[in-house]
Amino acid sequence: MDIQSNLTFQSQQTKTDPEELDRFSDLDSYTLHEAVQRLFIDCQADVPFIIWLLENPASPIALPGKIDLYGHDCIHVMLGRAGHSLAEEAFVIGFTMGNDLQTNWFHQLLFKLISSSLYPKKYRFSWKDFRSFDVGFFYGRSMQFSNLNRIDFSAYQNYTVSQVKRQFGISKENETELLKSFNSYYAVQN
Repeated sequence: MDIQSNLTFQSQQTKTDPEELDRFSDLDSYTLHEAVQRLFIDCQADVPFIIWLLENPASPIALPGKIDLYGHDCIHVMLGRAGHSLAEEAFVIGFTMGNDLQTNWFHQLLFKLISSSLYPKKYRFSWKDFRSFDVGFFYGRSMQFSNLNRIDFSAYQNYTVSQVKRQFGISKENETELLKSFNSYYAVQN
């Protein structure tokens, strides 16, 4: 069953049991579009040029993991990262880059160097934020579905966040398990 058919099937079922909803997010019962509207961080015109260059698919030099602003906000919502902290932003960008199979170690290093030195202060990541980036990268790389940054999320805007997350295998339980694995790996490396 393809993604669209599966989502249609899910939407025809009874409403999602509240027990199944991600306890860490109150956005799961909203449609994806409604949740993104509630999240609203920046409009395209507010995105600094250097960030546009590295992260937007319309840029000729964008890094793997590049995604338009609406898709980026959809991933924020799906990951339950609806806050505005740099650590949450780093997690989402790490997830998106990790989920893109074209991303390699050089892309990660280049992103970290530029985003910690050339990004405007408001958007600049510290080395502490890169721990969140690394966890997000690890999570994105482990996903069954790859290259989510290439999905046209407008096709899913009328489905609930819960349905879309379930379709792509995103859950707080998966993230928690991965965080344990990452912490074990990180402890061995350091």
